[in-house]
Amino acid sequence: MRYDAVIVGASISGLFAGMQLAREGWRVCIVDRKKHIGLPVRCGEATGNRAELSRFFDVDESWIAGDFAGFVAHVNNGFTLQRELTDAGVLLHRDKFEQWLAQKARHFGAEIRLESAVTGLIRARRGWSGIRSRDGATIDAAYIIGADGCESMVGQWAGLTTHLALRDSFSAVQYQVESDFCRDGLLHFFVGASIIPHGYLWIFPKGMHHIAVGAGIYGPRRHLHTARHYLDTFIHAQLGDVGKDNLICGCAPLAICPKSLVRDNVMIIGDAARQVNPLTAGGIMNALESTALAVTSLLKSKRNANNATLVRGYCSKWKKTQRRQQKIFAILLRVFLESTDQEVIAALKAGSEIFKEPVDRKKNFTLPLVKVLKLTVVFFPKLMRHWRLLTR
Repeated sequence: MRYDAVIVGASISGLFAGMQLAREGWRVCIVDRKKHIGLPVRCGEATGNRAELSRFFDVDESWIAGDFAGFVAHVNNGFTLQRELTDAGVLLHRDKFEQWLAQKARHFGAEIRLESAVTGLIRARRGWSGIRSRDGATIDAAYIIGADGCESMVGQWAGLTTHLALRDSFSAVQYQVESDFCRDGLLHFFVGASIIPHGYLWIFPKGMHHIAVGAGIYGPRRHLHTARHYLDTFIHAQLGDVGKDNLICGCAPLAICPKSLVRDNVMIIGDAARQVNPLTAGGIMNALESTALAVTSLLKSKRNANNATLVRGYCSKWKKTQRRQQKIFAILLRVFLESTDQEVIAALKAGSEIFKEPVDRKKNFTLPLVKVLKLTVVFFPKLMRHWRLLTR
């Protein structure tokens, strides 16, 4: 059987793409090396609110773990800035969310094959004709979609991406802890040289009397400890000798996504396309946005793998909006890593102005550039050192 599209990766991007294409009558096969949909969870699970999510599908409360109403930033336990926002966002049950997407994809006719590791693409006279799995089996398809995460091989095989360098990775670890510490309906973030240099910690409310406590480090830092060391130290200092359950580890790409996201009949989406906010390492909303754009372009191609609509639609729209914004966040990350704690405090005060006015949540978030320009007053010399990132 020849499929219209084979999707490598059964996480948010891959399942969402498969669901949409199958709903339009496409013959779709989704493959993944893991055993279970949604597991293991490798995510902090915080994302946009219901209005943002409903741009892509009807929200099902079964995969909503709770709401949060703003943010609190702590710098070395000596400075706190709080910003409350009406209906700021939700916390997901990431496993239930992906299982719901898989159920929808199957309902529309998509086939999902688990425990199927992909080992390469099959070359054709023009582009590729399908994929090859570890057991030697092949799957023929008109289109190949790489949704296989930050360690994506599809992107590398197609010549769209290279191996993710350690300096462009965000390594993170998280526990679930039974505690009412910082359980006030807000997301708490902790930064500062004495807490976690070159990274940040977070506390998210997670069900009745539970919190998710995590930490992440930007890139490799040979003179530093691991993210888990800083997390364990923080928990011991703030919470004492508490039980730590549901350890999860993850990695997010910090690199700016490539200019081209399509080559011949192969496209990449989500983390595989490096479509992550480099400053926060968050990528759920970006994954949904990029997948929606990619699918729109695919549907316009009318199943013609040689149709240039793929490049014109998906790549150009992402480049003009989210890729440009991603470069600004990449500059802000570099400035953050070079800043003292006092400079970070000044930036938080200036940056908090961005969230003073209501944001239209029924469309994709875009940075208010006039307000962002205020940061240049505080960090002008540092910003000038990295302005070339805007030309990439």
